[in-house]
Parts: sequence; structure tokens; C-alpha cells
Amino acid sequence: MDTPEYSPYYVQINELYIDTVVIDDTEFITLWCFTMLDDEYKFIYLGCDFTQFNQILLAAGEKGKEISLHLANILNKPYDIPTLIPIKEQFDEYLELLGFDIIVYEPMAVEDDMEIDFDDDDDTPIEEIFGARQNKTSQKYLIYQLDKLYPSKVFEPEKLAKDKLTECFEDDSLELAQLYYDYLNAIENGYEEAEARQVAGLERELFFRMARKASELWS
Repeated sequence: MDTPEYSPYYVQINELYIDTVVIDDTEFITLWCFTMLDDEYKFIYLGCDFTQFNQILLAAGEKGKEISLHLANILNKPYDIPTLIPIKEQFDEYLELLGFDIIVYEPMAVEDDMEIDFDDDDDTPIEEIFGARQNKTSQKYLIYQLDKLYPSKVFEPEKLAKDKLTECFEDDSLELAQLYYDYLNAIENGYEEAEARQVAGLERELFFRMARKASELWS
């Protein structure tokens, strides 16, 4: 029997705080970072290749350029495998990526008994080491792979001059409209219809139509 084709589950995040960069002997990089998921900040592992990481550094502006030079100095000399580059520790702040739509997907689910080699015998969860609240409801590490990165709000809704309407429905309708603009952003950046809806959280047809109507109110 043929193995069913894997269909990744896409997630869109809009803020990323990179604590540590991990480089090994492959073409991929692992980022230890925080992001907003399910209305709370969570620690995640985010995989990307060097081209994608360069995009992140460029998007991060002056701080990204500074860290890029720092990484170049490390990579131009012999370095250990793997090499951990603690951004927060060495630069006194996270490498922040804000104002972008960051599309990631879950490549795999890793159980808590996954073996990760560290130099010491400290059993403290990695989330707590970096200040994150330990996830009590999930027994899996949050591991994602970067898919695409592009500026947020390619389609910007304009507020209507209808005071009563905005007073009654401003919060809900604008939130729905923004989901539809996220869908349009995904289409604009090459996603298929089904994938674009999944990225925006508009898989259900009724919800999709409501979001489209809301976008018309704010156009």
C-alpha cells in the first residue's frame, strides 16, 4: 500500500523573536525563538535554509546587518559542529522580525522523549531556560519549518466613514476583513486556493464568505 502523501499544516505568524541560531554541517539552520501562537508567547524551534535566513536578516534591518556580519566572522573560521550563536546573550536583545507575514508549517511531531544532546546535565526544559512558560497542555515540542516570508498588509483596509456601523461592528468586522486580506496576500504570493484559505484560517466556506463581505465594508 502506498504511503499517503504528506500535507503540511500551515500557520501564519506575524512576530518572531530569535534567541539563538544553531548551525550544523547541513544546509539548514535551526532558530530557537519565541512567537505568538494561540494568543500567548511560546518557544519554538524554527528550521530554515541559509537563503531564508538571509531574508530574515535583511527584513530585520540594521540589527539584522549587525548579526549578519557577526555570523560571517564565525563562519569564515573553523567552528564546532553544531555551533550555537546566542543572539540575546551577545547582543542584549532578541533579533526581532515584525511587520511581516511569516508562513511556517509543521514538518513533524516530536514527542517529549526525543533525545537532544546538550553539554551539561541540566534537565531544565529549554522553554524555561529562555524564559518561556512551560506548555502544560501539550506533550510535543513546537517544531516548524519556514515556508515563506513577505511584508504584511499588502492589501490595507480603509476605514469607512460610517460611524454607527463601525461602532457596532468595528472589532469583529475588521478582524474578519483582515483574515480575508491575509488570504489575498497568500494568493498574491503563489499559494493555491486551498492553501491560502488554510493560511488565513478560512477553510470553512461560510466563514470565508463572511470575511469577504467584511472586507467589502472596509474597502
